[in-house]
Amino acid sequence: MGDVKESAEYDNYMEADARKNDTYSIGLDKFFDEPLPVVLQDMTKSKKVVESDVWKSIYVHFKTQDDMVEFCTKINQMIPSKVKSTYHPLSDVNNCLFADDDVAVAIDPSKLVPKRKEVVESDDDDKYWKSQWQGMPEYTQNNANSFRTITMKFRNEEDYNDFSQKIGQEITDKTKSIWHPKLNVTKNLKLRWVQNEGRTNPKHPMYIVSKGRADTMITSRSFARMHIPHYIVIEPQDERAYEEALDNFDIRKYVTLLVAPFSNHGDGPGRARNWAWDHSISIGATSHWVFDDNISDFYRLHENERIRFESGVGFQVMEDFVDRYDNVYIAGPQYRFFIAPDQSYPAFVANTRIYSALLIRNDCKHRWRGRYNEDTDICLRVMKDGDVCIQFNAFLQGKCATQTVAGGNTAEFYHAENTENDEFKETGYNTEGTVNKSQMLVDMHPDVARLVWRYGRWHHWVDYGPFKVNKPKLKDDFVMSNGTNNYGMTLDRDFDYKNAK
Repeated sequence: MGDVKESAEYDNYMEADARKNDTYSIGLDKFFDEPLPVVLQDMTKSKKVVESDVWKSIYVHFKTQDDMVEFCTKINQMIPSKVKSTYHPLSDVNNCLFADDDVAVAIDPSKLVPKRKEVVESDDDDKYWKSQWQGMPEYTQNNANSFRTITMKFRNEEDYNDFSQKIGQEITDKTKSIWHPKLNVTKNLKLRWVQNEGRTNPKHPMYIVSKGRADTMITSRSFARMHIPHYIVIEPQDERAYEEALDNFDIRKYVTLLVAPFSNHGDGPGRARNWAWDHSISIGATSHWVFDDNISDFYRLHENERIRFESGVGFQVMEDFVDRYDNVYIAGPQYRFFIAPDQSYPAFVANTRIYSALLIRNDCKHRWRGRYNEDTDICLRVMKDGDVCIQFNAFLQGKCATQTVAGGNTAEFYHAENTENDEFKETGYNTEGTVNKSQMLVDMHPDVARLVWRYGRWHHWVDYGPFKVNKPKLKDDFVMSNGTNNYGMTLDRDFDYKNAK
C-alpha cells in the first residue's frame, strides 16, 4: 500500500512562536459567561524545591493493621495515624549521636489505625455511567481500600538499601510503590477472559506505528496471541528487520507490514499515525485503531481483578459502546498501572486524554500534529469543540513506561536531547529528556496546561475541568437495551499461558 499518499504536510510545531500563536481554543469560551481568564496557577516548581534532601521516595501500602505492625517493627519506627510520610532512618546518621535502631521502639497497634473520613459518592455520577453501560458486559468494581499508605523517604542510596534489607524485599531505583508484605503477583497468571466459541475480532482496522523495535514487537505479539489481524506501519530502512521478525516471532499470518513513504523525518510518530489514518480511509473504514508498539497486554477490570483477555472481544466492546454516540470521536483503554484493583471506578470516564491505544473516527476534523504529546493535543482540540473523548476503565492496557524500551522516541527524542547534562553522561538515562515534550503542550494549550516537576522528571499538567459539560449524545436511531451482554466471555481459571500462541 505504498501508493497511499499523505493527505497534508505534517506540522511538527517545533517552532515555539508558531505554536504559541496558533493555540487551538475555539469553543472553550462557551464554558464561561465572560472571556476566559487565566485560571491556572503557576504549578512549575524547581527540582531543588521539590527534592529538598530526599534522594528517593516510595509509597508503601498495607492491607491490614497486623501487616503494618510487622513493618514498623522491622524498621524500628512507630508511624502513628497522623503521619503520612517519614524518613528511613528517621534521623540523619550524619547529624546524630545514636542510630535509630540502637533501642527498640515500642509499637502501639491502636495508634496506627487511621481515622476514616466519610466519603460521599455522587449518586448522579454513579447513575449516569450505569445508565449508559446498559447492554455492555457485567462490571462491578467496589472499594476495598488498603489499611494505610505511607510515603517512605530516603536521604541516600545506602539508606535505601538498608531499608530493602530490613523489610526483606528487593527494590530498585525504578521502584515507585510496594506492598508489605510483598503481594503474590502471580495469582492471576493462569486466569484469562476467553471466548470458547466464536472468537471475535475488532470490526475497525488496527494499526501499530513502530520504529526500530523489530527485536521486541511487543504490541504485535500481544495481538497475534489473541489471533487479531493488524497492520504495522514502519519506515523503509526498517523493512528487512521487521520482515525477519515476523518469522522469528511466528506472527506473520496476523501481520501486514505497511511501509510509509518517508523516513527519519524527526517529526514524531504523529506523521505515521496520520498516514495510517489515510490508509484506513483508502480501504473504506469509518474508524480505526492506532497503537504504540510497546503495549504488552490488555485486561478486563471486573470484581476487583485486572485479568487479561485473550481475543479481540475487549476491542469489540469498546467499539460497540462508542458507536452508540454521535459526538464521541476518540476513545481507548486506561493504563493498567493507573487503576488500583482495590478501588472503585466507573466503567468509563468522559473527556480526558486518551493515550497509546486510540479508537478514532475517520470523520474527526482534527489530525495529528506536533513532535510531542500528540495524543493530548488532539484530544484537547476535540474537547474544545464541545465533542467527547471516552476513556475506559472496564478495559485496560499494559503499557511499558516511557523511555524504558529502546527504539522509537526513546532513542530519537528523549535521550537524544539534553545529553550534555551530567546525569546522562553518568547513567545514559535522561530525566530532562521530557522537558521539551511537556513544554510544547503548554505552549499549544496555555489555557489549560502547565509544566510541573514530578516523580523525578518533567511532566505537563492539564486541567480537564472545563470539559465536564461535554456529554456523549446517543444517536437518534439507537435503542438502549437493558441488562448485560458479556459477549461470550468466560473466565478460564487454568489457562495454559506457557503454550498460548
